[in-house]
Amino acid sequence: MGNIAGKKRIILTGLALLITLLLCVPAYAAQVPSFRLDMDSLNLSTGVSSTLVITLENAQGAQIKIIEGIENFDLMSQSSSSSTSIINGAATSQNTFYYTIMPTTVGQFTLKATIEYNGRTYETNELYVMVSDGSGSNYESAQDLFVKTALSHTEAYLGEKIVMTYVLYTRYNIEGYGFSDSVYVDGMIIKDMQSNQLKAEYAYVGGERYAMYEVIQYTIDPLQSGEYTIPSFNFRVDVLIDGGMGGGFGFFHSSTPMYIQTESKGVTIKPLPSAGKPPDFSGIVGELRLDGNFSRENINYGESFVLNVMASGTCNLDGFNKIVNVETPGFSAYETQKNTTESIENEKYHVQKVFDVIFVPERTGVISIPPIPVSYFSPVTEKYEVAEIQGVSIEVLGDMPHPASSGNGQSSAIETMRIEQVNYMMADDGYFSIQMKKEAVYGILIGLAVLLVLLIVLSWLRTSKKTQDATLKSLYKKIMSADDINEIFDLLSAVIKHCFRLSLKACSKNTIQSSLPDAALAAQLTEIMDYMESTKSCEPKGHLYLKDKIKSIYPVIVSTRI
Repeated sequence: MGNIAGKKRIILTGLALLITLLLCVPAYAAQVPSFRLDMDSLNLSTGVSSTLVITLENAQGAQIKIIEGIENFDLMSQSSSSSTSIINGAATSQNTFYYTIMPTTVGQFTLKATIEYNGRTYETNELYVMVSDGSGSNYESAQDLFVKTALSHTEAYLGEKIVMTYVLYTRYNIEGYGFSDSVYVDGMIIKDMQSNQLKAEYAYVGGERYAMYEVIQYTIDPLQSGEYTIPSFNFRVDVLIDGGMGGGFGFFHSSTPMYIQTESKGVTIKPLPSAGKPPDFSGIVGELRLDGNFSRENINYGESFVLNVMASGTCNLDGFNKIVNVETPGFSAYETQKNTTESIENEKYHVQKVFDVIFVPERTGVISIPPIPVSYFSPVTEKYEVAEIQGVSIEVLGDMPHPASSGNGQSSAIETMRIEQVNYMMADDGYFSIQMKKEAVYGILIGLAVLLVLLIVLSWLRTSKKTQDATLKSLYKKIMSADDINEIFDLLSAVIKHCFRLSLKACSKNTIQSSLPDAALAAQLTEIMDYMESTKSCEPKGHLYLKDKIKSIYPVIVSTRI
């Protein structure tokens, strides 16, 4: 009887535990799925990002198929999170998707997401978004975060360097910042000055106090005259968010990315005037100063002296490589360039270039070196000017060597003998020798050198032609800015057709594999074709996967294209 009673107690205890566990199990099946679309603001401005949030509740495995109206925005970044909460034994699961978007045009737009879950199609609520123009000073004073594009001047002469500075204004606490795009303008050489003197200070805009950071400084050197537009570029700022375990002490913190666009700017580049242009124009545009210093003014014959020259100013000295442009009778001159220093001073470009000119006298006596002029064009006076190094008289001491004299006191000619060839080999020792004049040998060597130079130039032109394909660059740029996966694939097909005369849409995979010159490239393209035919291409991040694949094979396409 005792054993039976013990068994009953065990069974009852087990039933009680089972009932308790059942009561604690989350009741997912009893919950109704819901789908919601939210934004942090419905009044947006061009050039400023916003966050779009899609929340899926009690819908494990649901897929976002499409977001209607998203084509009017640039997708800057996306992320997701998931959570589960249990209240009174009922569990609620939640998957949240975050999209950082930036308007591309002004207008009123409707946003709505379509969801697939358990074989059925659902729609979220609709959001009506108003996008206004984000340019102008009123816009700046109304925003807590913006970037200004500052130019040293918006009108310049061809050859004059322009300084471009990007300045960030913020009323947030920030952790970091940087460009999301490459800063590039067709027809201009843009150089990062990599300055460690960038300012960070407070400034007032529209009566509001901002932290101001000079982000980066570039020099702009247009290749030809005309009207240029420096476009807007996407800029990312990591804004600090309070919270976490650190509280107000800041031991723990997180940040969220915000995207804004820089200002676009117009620049006018004027051609240099032909009137008054000197025949020996150096090509220098800007204000030029020359400082010259001769190391010695008295030397012995057989010695040398140095002219140290510093060329400086707000001018462009990129192509200035020669100081002495006049005849210096009585001297041989040898020039060397020592160093070049570029900087930004008071928001203007400044350069220093140092040269050494070594003079070797060819005779004794007092020999004059004439003034050394350098012509340049001054944007201030809008005339051609001349900077000059003062001339100097050099006393060359000592005696020059004299030719030997004969017994009667007159110079006698020194007879010389030239040995054309000395051959110590026997005629029948198995060797074959050829006698050639020096002139013929020099001619052959010069011909071989010219041929080698031509081969190098042809190879460079061939490589340059491959790397300077404007159509290919334009297609690739469109791919990197596109967000729709089908548009990206269409552009990739256009790239392959342009480079290899093959169509990814019309040709079979076997044709692609057998026709492309690179087997690895063919395999990658076949993998992309398989991906586009699969259901994975419908995933929210499908376009990002495709962009990464294209980015990895683009160098191979450039180097192997026909």
